[in-house]
Formats: sequence, C-alpha cells, structure tokens
Amino acid sequence: MNAIREDEDDVLARLEARIEAAVRLVSSLTREKAEFDSRLRALEAERDEAAAEAHAAREEAERLREENEQLRARQKEAFARLKALLEQVEQMELPES
Repeated sequence: MNAIREDEDDVLARLEARIEAAVRLVSSLTREKAEFDSRLRALEAERDEAAAEAHAAREEAERLREENEQLRARQKEAFARLKALLEQVEQMELPES
C-alpha cells in the first residue's frame, strides 16, 4: 500500500507543480496583456493626436488657399483698375511742353 500511496503522492506533487506553473504562466500573461493594453492606449492616443493635427493642418491649408485666391482676385482687380487708369491718361490730350 505504501508504494501506491507514494505513487499517488508523486502524481499529486507533479499535478501541483503543473498547476503552480499554469498559475505563474497565467499571471505572467495577465501582466503582459496589461502592458500591451497600456501601450495600445498610448498608441491610440498618439494616433488620435496625429489625426487631429492632420485635420487642423488641412483646415489651415484650405484657409490659406482661400486667402490666396482672394489676394489673387484683389491683385487682378487692382491690375485692371490701373490698366483702365493708364488708358484714360493716354486718351487725355496733354499739352506738350
């Protein structure tokens, strides 16, 4: 009976060792998952910040594009007015000195 009891004790010891190893593995994997989750949240925050910056940059580029178009329109208008004034001056009969 002692041999059977020793075999049972041996089996139980091995089972206990396996259970302890599984517990350590689960604990380690849980910590690793927590680290990955933390890193994932940090990367998501970085992504969201970069997306917000990109959106702001697109809006700024659009604003500058519109401003540029307005300035070009004003420049064309000023050029047309100057041209019209020059034509009026040329049409005037000025006495020669």
